[in-house]
Amino acid sequence: MRVGQNPAKSISYVAQPEQVTVAVTVYIPFLSGYYAHSLEVLKVCLGSVLCNTDLPFDLMVFDNASCLETVRYLETLRDQGKIQYLILSHKNLGKVGAWNAIFGSAPGELVAYSDMDVYYYPGWLSRHLEVFRAFPEAGTVAGLPRRGDLPLYTNTIHRLANLTDTRVETGRLIPDEWILDHAYSLGKTQETIADEFGLEDYRITRQGVSAYATGTHFQFIVRSSVVRQFLPFPNERPMGDSVAHFDRAIDGSHLLRLATAERVALHMGNQLSAQVLALLPPGLDQLTDLAAVPVQAKSPGITRKFLDWKPVRKIMLALYDRIFRAYYG
Repeated sequence: MRVGQNPAKSISYVAQPEQVTVAVTVYIPFLSGYYAHSLEVLKVCLGSVLCNTDLPFDLMVFDNASCLETVRYLETLRDQGKIQYLILSHKNLGKVGAWNAIFGSAPGELVAYSDMDVYYYPGWLSRHLEVFRAFPEAGTVAGLPRRGDLPLYTNTIHRLANLTDTRVETGRLIPDEWILDHAYSLGKTQETIADEFGLEDYRITRQGVSAYATGTHFQFIVRSSVVRQFLPFPNERPMGDSVAHFDRAIDGSHLLRLATAERVALHMGNQLSAQVLALLPPGLDQLTDLAAVPVQAKSPGITRKFLDWKPVRKIMLALYDRIFRAYYG
């Protein structure tokens, strides 16, 4: 039974999506331990998207069963009109499960994906799209040139010599500072990535636009029409090997995997460093409610050295993993 007419029938206009959907996956199950500062990191990530994106976009957030405080924060941004599409999953589907949902539903022609711990520099989006325009052969474009992980873009390297109207340069071209910053954000040291300093970079230039050959899966832009050919990606684990299905699909299709010649995105890790806090523009600290106090570097004490001793570290991390699984497995 129906009484009256649905008033929506009289509406003659439907809102259209923007060309670019900026998508972020969130997972903060609790606010302690490894995740003690994750909500602050998320606020900076989304704040940098809202403050530093220089072209029209829609913001999509996929939340992978986060804690109540995180969900309330995301709902507030949605209610303020800052998040256009908010997906709240009752279960943790893992990164690949979130990808399947995001890439399958994002309304934009291009999806700018990142994990929740990425900082975007001003003008980042236009720099990505500039590379796409100059290199229509590109499958993905990232905002952080990286060295290493060659299996993620092997076919890109093979194709470089056959690109038309393109200058190809090889050598140590990416600044060491960028390599080290990314390593530190992953909890690595200069010693643990020593092999990367012996690798070559590949930089290509066409029509005055330069890009590096490299592949990442923590931040990139991809065409919706391209990635949907491969959906759904097999989803065996929350992270780890399952993520490589995406890399193999893009690289196996012989599309180029590129990055902007400038660093326009930064991986933050699970807490805010002095470097990140120094980047915050006026207004972003208000948006995130952060007290921008730089983290002071300290020399490791005896306790820290003991905990970092390999046998102790192995035992403690194994115990942490068991406790985590007991509460949230």
